[in-house]
Amino acid sequence: MTKVLLLSKNHTIEPNLENILQRVNAEFYCSSSLFYQAKEHIQVIQYFSLVIICDTISNVELTQYIKGIKDCGIPLFRMGNKSQIGGTEFAWLDNDIDYWIEPGDSDSEIIDKIARASFYKKQSVQPEKEEGFSGQNYSNFINRLSKRELQLLVYLYEANGDTVAREILCQKMWQKKMSHAGFSNLSAIAKRLKLKMLAAGIDTEGMGSSWGQGYFLQAPFLQFLKNNDFDKYLTIISPTVETQCEVTTQTEN
Repeated sequence: MTKVLLLSKNHTIEPNLENILQRVNAEFYCSSSLFYQAKEHIQVIQYFSLVIICDTISNVELTQYIKGIKDCGIPLFRMGNKSQIGGTEFAWLDNDIDYWIEPGDSDSEIIDKIARASFYKKQSVQPEKEEGFSGQNYSNFINRLSKRELQLLVYLYEANGDTVAREILCQKMWQKKMSHAGFSNLSAIAKRLKLKMLAAGIDTEGMGSSWGQGYFLQAPFLQFLKNNDFDKYLTIISPTVETQCEVTTQTEN
């Protein structure tokens, strides 16, 4: 019997899909928590023949959690319109999605996809040496950074994994003594940087923080930057960043 795990924001299954699963005599279970906790419940997810991610889950969330689900090594379905992510920052998701259930699909087409996935269940995927990082991810990430976000990344990269205190970062970025406003601005920039990592398919755990102290880059993310010649890139942007810092202090928080 085919066992189907549906990952959704709620426990309401789209009526037509529910009808199809009943017709093929599939056993199905709907969960929202397993989407967010896949890494902690790999054996539970591997009980199922396939996973269907419903359209109630956004692409933004999917970029953050898809790797944990893929590591379970079973076929992954996505409900939605494949063509809508083409040419966007989410286009890379298609590489990790095995089958799409699109609005125009007939019942027979969906049944065939489920049958293929059930009979040809994939073996567990071995994690790569540098998980979640690729040259394409690097380009998507770097090209979308603002001056301030890039500046923060530069200072953290130069620290080579050590924590850089918030006070030091504020001093470097705004040429001013630390202040509550500076800390707030720094926190906002760090959050935007993580969001852009997420949108590019880069694990946001690559940048860590020490509560109330500062920020640092994890070793895999540092190696990822080094492998993409980030040092060479810094020789071009560092002088610009430093010069613009003083010029824009009065106009940018």
